[in-house]
Amino acid sequence: MAVARRLLLPAALASACAALHLPPPRAALLQGGEGGRLAGDGRHAANASAAKGHTVSSGLRALGGERGVRHPDDAIPRYHEALLAQLDTWAARPAAQGRYVAVGGSNYPEEWQGSNVLRSECGDDMKSISCKEATLLAEGASRGADWMYVIGEDNYVHTGHVEEFLSDKDPSAAVAYGGVGCGKGKFCRDVKAYEEGGGFCGGQGYIISRAALQLLLADGAPALHAIYDKSAWPNDMTTSCQLRKREVRLASGKSMYSQPFAKIADYEGMAHSDFLSSHYISPPVMRWLHAEVEGAPDSVKMPLKEKAFDNGCAIGMDKPHWAKEWADCQATEGGRKQ
Repeated sequence: MAVARRLLLPAALASACAALHLPPPRAALLQGGEGGRLAGDGRHAANASAAKGHTVSSGLRALGGERGVRHPDDAIPRYHEALLAQLDTWAARPAAQGRYVAVGGSNYPEEWQGSNVLRSECGDDMKSISCKEATLLAEGASRGADWMYVIGEDNYVHTGHVEEFLSDKDPSAAVAYGGVGCGKGKFCRDVKAYEEGGGFCGGQGYIISRAALQLLLADGAPALHAIYDKSAWPNDMTTSCQLRKREVRLASGKSMYSQPFAKIADYEGMAHSDFLSSHYISPPVMRWLHAEVEGAPDSVKMPLKEKAFDNGCAIGMDKPHWAKEWADCQATEGGRKQ
């Protein structure tokens, strides 16, 4: 009989830096190994070799859960607000089960820490998001996760669909799922598989198997950190390159959206589809979207909708680089008027 697998959801990388250009939060969705339990909680010492040189945070053990989530978040208010929106919505149940953990920088504000938000030894400049990602990868490997889904603070994750997607996948296979094809000809030029197929386009995140995590940590956590700390590449390119170098197969995931949506009609269609995740979700839209996904009554959804949309268009999407999409949305009342 197949062993039931449990999901360790995304954890956040938090930053306390208030610079103009800050590394956005990231997350990881993990599905437990070893008979459904995650290692690293004091009951499965066998996985200590999975991430040599990495000590599982006492804060994670204190969660008492058999599953966990990892996601990077910045400690400036807008990133902290995004983290709280996740904890209020799709991450609420995983967090209550010990499956959601935010990992902050070394100066993460004490008042923002808690059972789901931890402080790391990483810095808070732009390059430090790579340090935080290396910490996430080591944490996932040390806890014996079957699967780890690395995402950002502005992603909405449909946890039920992710579990369903992974239900027939083999975590002992060296594979990772996401949007494949980015970075060809720009990064990892010495690896043929990368030159031919590219790496992960990080917006929708990527799901990494237990076998792939073990390959990444084969030389121990300090060695992995050394690679990430000296890389000037974006963290998703560094992770993709390391996966390619270890002959991990990068495969396309299912309905993992990286593009922005402005129209409420698009969000409604997505909410009732088989999507795994979506990117560029603001806190107000995240709260409304979760209510839509959960089938909440109109009395609950309407107040949330009023805070999330302007004339049927997602508030916060009226940016210069999305000007055309915003104008089209306004003209069609969120896609409901031709």
